[in-house]
Amino acid sequence: MKLRRQLAVAAALAVASTAGVAAPASAAAIGGGGASFLANMMDICAAQYNRNTAFNTGSDTVTYASVGSSAGRTGYANGTYKFGGSESAYTSGAPANLVYVPLVGGAIAIGYRIDGLSPANAQVRLTGELVAKIFAGQIKNWNDPAIAAVNKATTVAKKLTVTKLGVTVRARKVASNITFTVSMTKAAAAKYKNAKVTISAATLGGATASVLNQKYTKAITKSTSYKANTSYAVNVGRNAIGTLAVENIKDGETITFPDLAIRVVSRSDGSGTTNNFANFLNKSFPAIWTKPTSDTFATAFPGTIPTDGSFQSARGNEGLANYVRDNNGAITYAELSFLEERGVKAAAVSNPAGRYVSPSPTTSAAWLEAAEVSAEGLVTQNYANTASDAYPINAVSYGLSSSASSTDNQLVKRFFSYFINQCAPKNAAAAGYTPLTGAILTKAQSQLAKLNGGA
Repeated sequence: MKLRRQLAVAAALAVASTAGVAAPASAAAIGGGGASFLANMMDICAAQYNRNTAFNTGSDTVTYASVGSSAGRTGYANGTYKFGGSESAYTSGAPANLVYVPLVGGAIAIGYRIDGLSPANAQVRLTGELVAKIFAGQIKNWNDPAIAAVNKATTVAKKLTVTKLGVTVRARKVASNITFTVSMTKAAAAKYKNAKVTISAATLGGATASVLNQKYTKAITKSTSYKANTSYAVNVGRNAIGTLAVENIKDGETITFPDLAIRVVSRSDGSGTTNNFANFLNKSFPAIWTKPTSDTFATAFPGTIPTDGSFQSARGNEGLANYVRDNNGAITYAELSFLEERGVKAAAVSNPAGRYVSPSPTTSAAWLEAAEVSAEGLVTQNYANTASDAYPINAVSYGLSSSASSTDNQLVKRFFSYFINQCAPKNAAAAGYTPLTGAILTKAQSQLAKLNGGA
């Protein structure tokens, strides 16, 4: 178990209500398996659940095998696992009474290793189109002019006020603080009464952080500590209002890239991470990624994967992150926590609003807020989301269970309830995942209620 998981498991355990989920009669083994994307979060929640006698009154033991989404769906359907984990849906072979339960989200980060980069610790920026071309094999070297062109320092001019759609936001620096004020016209306040006003800070060389996230009922005043080279993106619901800066700031860095071949590493196994990544590429850049998405990278790939060594494969999110850590020139797509565990850098990727955004639980949540969720609990992402603080490549992990009444389904329901209501809200963000909120969380709760015949 990696350090992140060891620390999380050592954290104080939450004492939770068990209302609405009946206690099992005796201790049992609850074996699940599936998505590797989900594995780090599952390790945390299973370990805490196994030790939490206040919630897990039956002293049951949850285990989870990180085998990939495809194998997880197959294993759940044939009875190998009592529950499954996947970021993609069945296309065939779904078991009777199947229920998809959204459990947690997360950013699919673009991890890379480039020795000889100057400055050495600079964060690489990639447009979505560059990501599409690199993973399609159309860009083959890190010193390609198209990559260099987007990795140049620019200046964002001082801007203290933004006004759009009847919304006005002002920023003012006083001593070591910045104070924001938000006001709306009467018409705008009525139109956006159920929408949240968000302000997120993006600092050069740092993570994106939330400054404000609340509904507008009256004029809002919010203060935060001043940080140099920081811009502030303002959104109301799904609408971008603008970007503020209390001074002229440096945006990005001018990076010199070595003459180094790019080595793309993709999943060798059937993968929900691959499915969501390929879906982003196909939906966003269909002229480059011409095929529908698939759990299999080779099936989604636009053509035939090169055999000259420029493309490699590895098993699981663990394998992808390990390969990039160990191989100069490599690039991959993986759930953020796996890269962070191994010290692998992640690129800032441009979103539909044209802003370069680093992957994080905060920026992933901003993206998923614009997603739609079906009656079956499946999430459809909005790849035209123009929220300026949203990271554009993400996935949602589903727990696979059943509406049929059985002892096993009762046990799984109890664990999923703990995962959604107790573990993820407290642990997901610190572990590199995105806890569910809004419509997806509401649907997750209603899907959870269907398990075990509603009992």
